[in-house]
Amino acid sequence: MINVPAWGEHVGLHSIKALDELGIKLFLCSTAFPKKEKTLERVGIDVEESIDGFVKAIGRNEILPFLGVYQRLVYSYFFFKKLLKSFNPDFFLVTGGSAIIPQSLAERTIVYVHYPTDLEISQKDYTSNIMKKVYIKPYLFVSNNLDYIKKATIITNSNYTKNAIKQTWNADSTVIYPPCPQYSFPLEEKISGDGDVNTVCSLGRFTPEKKYETILKIAKERSKLKFELIGSVTSDKISYLEELKNNAAENVTFHVNVSINEKKEILKRSHVLLHSFEGEHFGVAIIEAMSAGLIPITHNSGAAKEDHIVGDIFRYDNFENALDCLDKAISIWDLDKASKLRNYAQNFSTENYNKNLKAFLENWIRNNSHLRQNKE
Repeated sequence: MINVPAWGEHVGLHSIKALDELGIKLFLCSTAFPKKEKTLERVGIDVEESIDGFVKAIGRNEILPFLGVYQRLVYSYFFFKKLLKSFNPDFFLVTGGSAIIPQSLAERTIVYVHYPTDLEISQKDYTSNIMKKVYIKPYLFVSNNLDYIKKATIITNSNYTKNAIKQTWNADSTVIYPPCPQYSFPLEEKISGDGDVNTVCSLGRFTPEKKYETILKIAKERSKLKFELIGSVTSDKISYLEELKNNAAENVTFHVNVSINEKKEILKRSHVLLHSFEGEHFGVAIIEAMSAGLIPITHNSGAAKEDHIVGDIFRYDNFENALDCLDKAISIWDLDKASKLRNYAQNFSTENYNKNLKAFLENWIRNNSHLRQNKE
């Protein structure tokens, strides 16, 4: 029996399910225990009975409002040690954000890396003044030069991120695409009843790195379209969300922290997804929208480009280009295209993720049985 803790939300929850199917005893370290009612409502999955022990971690909204990236690294190290002391697992699976892995545990650790640099760092300009440079330099040194991550086994979410890991850490990794929500409602509902070909939606967390300002700017230019923005928000980002609302045109509606059923109803009446994150590491929202029959419009970067997830004609380089892509998507959407998008999205289903992760873990455990024997 192997004890494996997992971090993370979407990938983490589905990883727990895959581990449970392998008969692996699991101890979880996370910012909140995944209670059945909440995870079913938000993600559509129940893993409560799969967890044999729990260590509470500190969330981003619970840390002090300064030196955030450093606090996250420090906390990750001590929670790693706390998990070890509490349950003494044989192996570790990390599916969340930045983490410092104790060097003595690195060979016993598998890390699902969403991106080699913290999202806050990768999406902000830290070269504009001397104080920002001073703030970020030590973090970059720590994250790029310590050997802890290089001794761990790395899984990642896309070829785009795989190349970034190689460039940043000079480390190899294995791509296992993340599990993406899949829908089965009749696509004909999108052209009947409340269906509206002039509805554009977005999916994602309301956080500055996602560049929602681009969507609001586009909405003002296309006042005859409806824009429905679906996303979650944490307490530390509420001021950003309020700023977005204050600057939004009348044709923009915000749907905050909605249930999976509410989200599905919005997707049913939408035909285009507008995605504004530049350098998207993978894009679960992009695949989810495809499964709901939406044409995705994304920036010409990240996995959308490098992993060929989004076609050339629907990737934009600048504002005017984004307007052209949107107009084209609105004009050519039909049921046939929606069906093809849904079929493509099935390549990134939960079933495929579980199958690929389980095969990877079984092989890894088989090849690393000596680590467990050394521990005992």
